[in-house]
Amino acid sequence: MYASDIINRNRAGTLFINSFQKKQEFESGKSIRIDRQKGGVDYEYLINVEFGGIINPTFNMYIPLSVKQGSNPTIFAVYNLNQLSFSGVTDYGTGISDASNNRITLDDASIIIPVAGDFFFFGTNYAATNNIYWNSNNALTFGAIADNTVSFSRNKIPAILLGNYDRMISKIYSSSYFSQGNLFSVTVILVYFSNYYTDIINLEQGKYQIRLIRELNGDKRQWVEVTIISDVASPGYSNNPTVTYPSGTDASGNPIDSNAQRIDSTKNSPYDITDGTTFQNVMGSLFSTASPQAGTTLLYRSDSTGSNWVFSNNAYVPV
Repeated sequence: MYASDIINRNRAGTLFINSFQKKQEFESGKSIRIDRQKGGVDYEYLINVEFGGIINPTFNMYIPLSVKQGSNPTIFAVYNLNQLSFSGVTDYGTGISDASNNRITLDDASIIIPVAGDFFFFGTNYAATNNIYWNSNNALTFGAIADNTVSFSRNKIPAILLGNYDRMISKIYSSSYFSQGNLFSVTVILVYFSNYYTDIINLEQGKYQIRLIRELNGDKRQWVEVTIISDVASPGYSNNPTVTYPSGTDASGNPIDSNAQRIDSTKNSPYDITDGTTFQNVMGSLFSTASPQAGTTLLYRSDSTGSNWVFSNNAYVPV
């Protein structure tokens, strides 16, 4: 290979990255135009790359992702998602059924979530074993279902709590895909839920769009993005003394859940992460007395192993 070939290939790689980045900026609203190369040797190599040609394989073509502030403007329509069936799902609570004994809601139940690609949580790839669940009491659990668990403790099971309280789900949808250019794997979950105690008529009072996102190149970071479409009045179980629960307290004055189990004293917020041993307290006591506002997005980010989680309020991933 001549030196000029290497130069041309690397120039083509630079052009390809520049073109892709401008396309990303255009699609995300950062730019209103896309500049394209108009011919010559560089353009020839660029076309070859776009149609499967190989540049210098040592050339780093990864483009770092920039998280955007504000709420995710994209809400997936249900016809683009698959509704997950309640059939065969064990309900440990008192979910509602119709006259034909078909489940209308699930209470104290877990339903498996099909996930695109890999998704790690504290060192384990749970997507590889198909072991990621949505718990009807508003928690993503990893590795197993959480039977008859209303209020999650730090040592019950690895989980991401998303307004954990005594809830019922009436519908749940999901879809998995790989983003354009195969730079990210994305799983979308759309869940409709209600407060078990108060929302007995409007079973779709709360609506969350949750996305599990993983980079396929570079640092292979992960995000859990939660867009609040609508929410229920009660934020959920925490140790905040100003929050009163329908179950009240035990003889010693400690708050208890609807199963008469004491609420974990280290649980600062019903929106938190536990590795199965310790609450990470990634958002402190935020949303311990009030639910997130509709039209906002919560964002959790980890490293490639699903560890070192950090929280950003009202931010989203533009993929």
